[in-house]
Amino acid sequence: MEEVDLLDYLNTLWRRKWTIISVTALVLIVTAITLAMAPRTYEAKAALLFVDEPGDGFGVQLAQLAGLSLPGGSFALYGRDKYIQVLKSRTIAENVCARLGLERYGLTYKDLRDGLTLEMPREGGLMVTCEVPTSWLRGHAPDSALEKKTAELSARVANTYLSELRLFDRSNALFTGKKNRLFIERQLDRAQEELADAEAGLQAFQESHPTLVPPEKSFAYADQALNIVTRQTEANVALEEARGQLARARSTWEAGAPQDISAEAVMDTPVLSQLRTELAKLEVKRATLLENFTERHPDVVAFDQQIAKTGDEIGSEVARVVSGKAGSASPATQELLRQLVVLEINRDGLEARTSALSRAMSNIEKRLSNLPPEEMQYARLLRNLKAAETVYTTLLAEHAKARITEGRETDNFIVLDDAVVPEKPARPRVKLSLAAALVLGLLGGSLLAFVQEGLSGRDGRKH
Repeated sequence: MEEVDLLDYLNTLWRRKWTIISVTALVLIVTAITLAMAPRTYEAKAALLFVDEPGDGFGVQLAQLAGLSLPGGSFALYGRDKYIQVLKSRTIAENVCARLGLERYGLTYKDLRDGLTLEMPREGGLMVTCEVPTSWLRGHAPDSALEKKTAELSARVANTYLSELRLFDRSNALFTGKKNRLFIERQLDRAQEELADAEAGLQAFQESHPTLVPPEKSFAYADQALNIVTRQTEANVALEEARGQLARARSTWEAGAPQDISAEAVMDTPVLSQLRTELAKLEVKRATLLENFTERHPDVVAFDQQIAKTGDEIGSEVARVVSGKAGSASPATQELLRQLVVLEINRDGLEARTSALSRAMSNIEKRLSNLPPEEMQYARLLRNLKAAETVYTTLLAEHAKARITEGRETDNFIVLDDAVVPEKPARPRVKLSLAAALVLGLLGGSLLAFVQEGLSGRDGRKH
């Protein structure tokens, strides 16, 4: 019975073969016309590989220099997620659009972003794909050269994206060694001038007062003031670096971060506000102790431990708040937000430290004013000379470190494959589309054949 049924089906298909052929031909013709009218889209691909190295050590250096134990490590995000955020940003797309002059074609950064695809292969790296349809250049290039110009433009767009990514990488995020070196060199030049002025001032005073011998109080004052001046220099250098790093972190955040999340919203939570206030108070008390003791005194060490503990609590609370407020964001966004908040708090802590040290120095100056005028002037000149020597020596050491760091800096990614001009369009896929149309036409024609056969049989029975 099954063989008879199968033969019936085959006979039906054979009898209605022209119906099937007609439907299939119609579908193929419509598909061919659609494909002929559809714009061609060309894809250009480029491959990146990221250098798997740790951060530039800025966070660790900053903590060691300033004595703060706030977490954060390297404050720049190294990895594919960060670069995906940057590549998808409006800023990068606008720069690409401007460099290639795409405005003359009536295009905007949105058109570029719609044609950008970023893939993360399992083996690592990042694949950047840029799609450019012929409709972009239609009317701006001869029809005979339209597809060739479109293919060339797709490669130029992809390679310009890579160029903009490297510029952003170097200017906004990761290359800090040179910036730190230049900053320290400016401070070093000023310190050298101050040292020369201090030496000249003390020498002139000693020549005009050859019999004056400074009392023990002057030496004690000079030692105390020197301790505070040294801490001020370290804190000021760290504060300047922290502000620069914060500016670069904010630039990275603003380039592609969600608009409904902010570092301020995280920092203004009750627990974090309380911890930040506590950190500032600890810095003030520590600076007050430095008026009479060195950093090795047990009381100063105890405050250092409390500051470190508060920093750990701040780090834990920041991570908890960020995961709550930005839980729906990508891990890269959460990490960048966490580090941005840490930088903000780190800067606030350094500002509190520098202010407290300035007040401590003012208090020592007040005690110095009780000395006779000549002894007070002698003590100040002695203090200035020792402080200038210490500052200059400290900056020399930091300058050497900065030069070593700068020498180690390299690009954080390499371009494995530049985008090349594609030889044929990626879409529409003509062969695949025609094959699908053939199958669809055969199925549709066969279905219509059976429907016609059924209607024909029913009419026969009526007659």
